[in-house]
This record gives sequence, C-alpha cells and structure tokens, in this order.
Amino acid sequence: MVMTMHAAELTPGEPVTQLRLVADNTRPRDDARAAIVDLYRDEFRGIARLAYLLCGNTEQADDLAHDAFVRLYEQWHRVADPAKRVAYLRAIVVNLAHSAHRRAATARRHAHTPVLVEGGATTSAEDEAMQRSSRPDVMAAMATLPDRQRSAIVLRHWLHMTESEIAEAMDCSIGSVRTHVARAHQTLAQRLGGIR
Repeated sequence: MVMTMHAAELTPGEPVTQLRLVADNTRPRDDARAAIVDLYRDEFRGIARLAYLLCGNTEQADDLAHDAFVRLYEQWHRVADPAKRVAYLRAIVVNLAHSAHRRAATARRHAHTPVLVEGGATTSAEDEAMQRSSRPDVMAAMATLPDRQRSAIVLRHWLHMTESEIAEAMDCSIGSVRTHVARAHQTLAQRLGGIR
C-alpha cells in the first residue's frame, strides 16, 4: 500500500486542521481514517517534539513524525486499544530515529567527508528558537550519546515516562533501560562538568 500524508502549514498555537490520507487499496477504512485524523490533531506536536529531541533537526523530526502516523495507519489492526496508540506512535518514532542515525553513520563512514549537524549553515526559525530556548551545551552533549542512550534519556527526562513505558517504546528490558540511562547520565555528567 502506498500512502501520502499532507498537513497544513503549522504555526505555533494554531490547531492542525488538515490531514489527508491517500491509499491505493480497494477497501476503504473510514473508521481508521477518522480515528487517525483525530489522533493526528491531538498528538502531532508532541510526537514531533519527541522526534526533534531524538534527532536534533526540525525538518527531519517532522518527517519522522509524519512517517510514524503513516506507519500507525498501516498497522491500525494491531493497535485496537485506543489507549495504546500514543505509546505505539512513540515506539515507531524511536525506531525511525534509530534507523535514521544508523543510515547517517553508515553514510559518514563511506563518504569520508565530514557531515554538518543541522544540515549546513542555514537553519530554520524553529531550529533557532529551539536552540535559544534550550541549553546548547546540553543539546550538543546529547548529540554525542549513542542512539539507545539518547532515546532512554529523552523518554525519561523530557517525556517523564516510567522505566516500563521506556522499555516498551524501545523494545528492550527494564534492566537495559536502567543501563542506558545510567551510562547516559555518566557521560553527560562528564561532558557538562558534573551537571545532571
């Protein structure tokens, strides 16, 4: 099934008003479409923020968030419980961010040229606002963490998820979550001069 998802241009404080799903399948899924549109309106900004914290780039974060909604729609039959749909979206974003980091690392290894963070010299207004509103030293230190550690820290401290919720989102054990968080804390404390 091929799908595209289009969203109206988002401005701060403005509600998401348009979401259109186009599928080439022959059987309509009106219930799923209506539910995903409602979920998109309610959760897109939060999912996009999570994606930004995982990847550090606004454009890539928007792409990851949109891809997560498309994948949820494609797997709608697997998530019958509405209470679990946001957790499923978070897990999709974490997995998509890991894949993007792996692809970028592979490209850097094979390109033999340095890759600029933030995609070059020009940044969007959203990137600049996020950098001004957050501590650049923390974001820079976060960017140096391995993917799993960065994901565990973001889910724990920015989304205030429990260890079991993080384990579900990252598809690992609670013990692994504890290890990732502890190692990330240690690395961040070293890089930030003891600040946690």
